[in-house]
Amino acid sequence: MDLTFFIITFIIVFLVNLIPAFGPPTWMVLSFIAFAYPISSFPLFILVAVSASTSGRFFLTLSSRYLIRNNFLGDKYKRNIDHLKKHLDKRKKTLSGIFLLEAFTPLPSDQFFVAYGLTGLKIRYALVPFFIGRIFTYSFWVYTATEASKRLAASSIINLSFLSTSFVLLELVIIFFVYVFIKIDWEHFILHRKFRIFH
Repeated sequence: MDLTFFIITFIIVFLVNLIPAFGPPTWMVLSFIAFAYPISSFPLFILVAVSASTSGRFFLTLSSRYLIRNNFLGDKYKRNIDHLKKHLDKRKKTLSGIFLLEAFTPLPSDQFFVAYGLTGLKIRYALVPFFIGRIFTYSFWVYTATEASKRLAASSIINLSFLSTSFVLLELVIIFFVYVFIKIDWEHFILHRKFRIFH
């Protein structure tokens, strides 16, 4: 029974992290699972969750790189983003620090990985800090949900903010961020520190 539970958890979290936009936040999915079902091993549950989410983000990033970049971006946009790639490739620690910081927040990360995949940078710069940060954030949310399950009704977890107006607006803002990310003239920005639309 425990093995089946952990396998199902892995599959659910993996699929959630493959969704490029408007997917339920992973922390909310894990909170519901921890709230509704007894967890026999807290460390194993966190390890399964973090491994599944990181795997999902890995394939989402690959999809962005090989499907969107290679099939939907024109050559001039690829060359534009390559200027950013060369710049960031010299700042690996800063890049990883940004992903680590984001991993400690409950903010959606799907579009960030889509944008990252467009650069063609090595995936480990994003996934390693993501994995580390999510260990702490998932532990917090799962522990909180486990404690709350002793006091609250399950509907109080189900009725959190997924697909609320604020969630949808946040997703739209981040999708717009990806659009702007593609349209910025990165060579001009790197040289002059001024934003300009790429033509």
